[in-house]
Amino acid sequence: MASLSDIRAALKATVKSEIPELNVYSEVSDVQQVPAVVVIPAPTSLSGMACDFNGAMGRGMDVWTLDLYVLVARTDGALAQRSLDQYVTGSGPKSLRQIIYQNPALGLDDGTDAHAEGIREYGGSFMTAGVPHVGAVVRLTVRTPSN
Repeated sequence: MASLSDIRAALKATVKSEIPELNVYSEVSDVQQVPAVVVIPAPTSLSGMACDFNGAMGRGMDVWTLDLYVLVARTDGALAQRSLDQYVTGSGPKSLRQIIYQNPALGLDDGTDAHAEGIREYGGSFMTAGVPHVGAVVRLTVRTPSN
């Protein structure tokens, strides 16, 4: 069974092994360098929960909903958008969706399975330490055995 900390660490290791220049953080306030991904538990619109501890009969599965805030430097708007696009597109060498699709276990050996659902909030209204960024949010679902 993978805890939230285990999932964050595994996600960081998986992303960094494929995209070394992409910094991975647990909190928006921790962002020191972009490009960056911030991993935050997110409530779903259906249940309002970030984690469903009853993902299967007999507490067999925990289902985590995570938002990956992808942030790039806001320099020239067109350059920033091209930089962001490579991380949030469906395929390519820097695509988060493709990296997770090719590594659904995130390097964990307990039956964990991750899946990128889609993107939202694409644009330029993200900010850390008073510095504006261009960003998007990739929704990730992670299922992990709970027993």
